[in-house]
Amino acid sequence: MRGSDVGFLEVAGLTKRYRGEAAPCVRELDLSVERGEMVVLLGASGCGKSTVLKCIAGLEDAQAGTVSIDGEAMDGIAPEKRPVAMVFQKALLFRNMTVEQNVNFAPRVNRAMPKAELARKTSEMLELVGLGGMEKKKATALSGGQEQRVSLARALMVEPKLLLLDEPLSALDAALRETMQDYIRALTRDTGTTMLLVTHDQQEAIALADRIAVMHDGRIVQLGSPREFYERPSSKYVASFFGWKNFTPAMCENGKVTCALGSFELPGLGDAPASGLLVMRPEAVANVGAGALEAAVRTVTYRGTSVSYRVECVGSELDLSLPASSEFSVGERFSFDLSPDKLWYVADDGDIAYSEDERSRI
Repeated sequence: MRGSDVGFLEVAGLTKRYRGEAAPCVRELDLSVERGEMVVLLGASGCGKSTVLKCIAGLEDAQAGTVSIDGEAMDGIAPEKRPVAMVFQKALLFRNMTVEQNVNFAPRVNRAMPKAELARKTSEMLELVGLGGMEKKKATALSGGQEQRVSLARALMVEPKLLLLDEPLSALDAALRETMQDYIRALTRDTGTTMLLVTHDQQEAIALADRIAVMHDGRIVQLGSPREFYERPSSKYVASFFGWKNFTPAMCENGKVTCALGSFELPGLGDAPASGLLVMRPEAVANVGAGALEAAVRTVTYRGTSVSYRVECVGSELDLSLPASSEFSVGERFSFDLSPDKLWYVADDGDIAYSEDERSRI
């Protein structure tokens, strides 16, 4: 997706401090998004991701930094004059209006289109979000997923250059969230609209993003493709968001990582710090019953397709995942190896002050 040095959306040095707060909630943030790209800002509550969206939209004034869209600086441009549309966590529909009246509200009130064109485009937007034929339905008769699709259609109706989505799926149940993820991905493909979406859900980020920007304490701490985060996190904080467990102190030299669990050749480490952490996915277990490591089972949790074990191994507690057919009991011992392709080495960002929400992920 990275086709040029200057992005369609350019955010440079963005800093925002709310009145009465000693520290800024966004700190000298830089972000570049290309035309037609979907970038997801991912992070725990309070990390500043929604504030970034509001500053881009002009709903909040930053103390420092610049925002440009399609080469045009947004300094001094009022929110309603910016080439953006925003979709919020709640659909914020007009309850006394029909679906079509909600979708075409802005151009209808502003008389920006002839009636025939307004009707045609309203119908086109509703077809795009899978609500064709529901023009006359009252907003009060819609499900949560339908409300958010109407909200998306309303945002796209004004043909924004940039669509900002602030946790638009967090109020929906799991099945509806998955359906809406499919709709949003289809919209990026069918309309080519550049999108910046905020979420705290890493699975949602992986499902939607061309690139993910993980935020912590007002800064972007890693930016890359979903695969990079899943396979090559840069730090303990980032790894914790993407399902990595078992952070074991380790040393690294020439791509070889050594710790209490053994020595492992891990290609692709590059300029890794000499001191850091070996991290593993819970499913990294191999050669059960015939491995070099020995574990004593402390807890067992059945999860349907798998069983989670907390074990004691070489003086540390590890979280491991085995197929549902495994039948080890509390107190039982078994041997195993670790599969190197499910191991990685990260910087130990132990100086980060984690919030309670973030700490629950680690």
